[in-house]
Amino acid sequence: MRNDELTALRELDFNLLKTLLVLLEQKHITKSAELLFITQPAVSKQLAKLREMFDDPLLVRVGNQLVLTQKAKSIHEKVAGLCEQFRDLIAPDTLNLAEVNQSVTIMLSDYGSPHWMTKIVKRVSQEAPNVTLTCKSWNQENINKLITGEINFALGTLPERHDDYESEQIGELPSSLIANKEHRLFSGEKVENLIENYPIVKIRGSHKHDATYSHLVKNNQVLLDEATLWLALETLKHTEAFLIGPSKFINEIDDSRYFQSRELPMLKLMPVVLSWSRGLTNDLFYCWMKDTIVDIGKGIMNEI
Repeated sequence: MRNDELTALRELDFNLLKTLLVLLEQKHITKSAELLFITQPAVSKQLAKLREMFDDPLLVRVGNQLVLTQKAKSIHEKVAGLCEQFRDLIAPDTLNLAEVNQSVTIMLSDYGSPHWMTKIVKRVSQEAPNVTLTCKSWNQENINKLITGEINFALGTLPERHDDYESEQIGELPSSLIANKEHRLFSGEKVENLIENYPIVKIRGSHKHDATYSHLVKNNQVLLDEATLWLALETLKHTEAFLIGPSKFINEIDDSRYFQSRELPMLKLMPVVLSWSRGLTNDLFYCWMKDTIVDIGKGIMNEI
């Protein structure tokens, strides 16, 4: 390596590369500081150095927001690639789960919590006991955090395809409804002839499945929206409302003391999907985590 190349390398601060990537993705000083765990003035100071290094403002204010300059747009992909290569360079070649001390953030609706998530917690506690799992509710704000990498995984179908996350479909499930065991929906009549007469309860995260069953309940009153699972079930006990969800989930919560359920074969199958932040699985632990979640999900699909 030539002397001038060595001099340039000595002057290069790899922390600036990390800050640059976060700034290019967030386009926001305060949010970047939060993700980098440094102060806002520190980010501003590093941005000033980056502007001098690239001889370009990189981010310019337009109205109330920062936007990327043409130069910033042109280097974004290269910067992301360099950061990924650097992570690969220092990543360990083998994984000892007993020594992993990590936090994993998973976004899920209440559909995923009674069965899928409890099995994930059990497996992780047995094989990677120092790992902490954090659950986040299914909403648009957290979908955005998945895209930016603040949330690692999402158990469920995201509303649209995005280049900044990856997905794997694990299977498909039929839908069922559940209601008070004395409900007229279980009288033997065709459900299509009865269902519009009764209100529906929707739990947290269920709106991602609206397209699956909207034509069946498009005129129904929504009695309770974005409810917790506990509140939804208590509501079903004491009202004429019903709840729709994946059949595996409905079967898990169908307590015969209070409820009945019936499958809805007229509805198209619900996809069961795991999504994760792009590039996350380049890390050996997160790759193991993804494979573990998929393996558990496929096991649930195959349960009778």
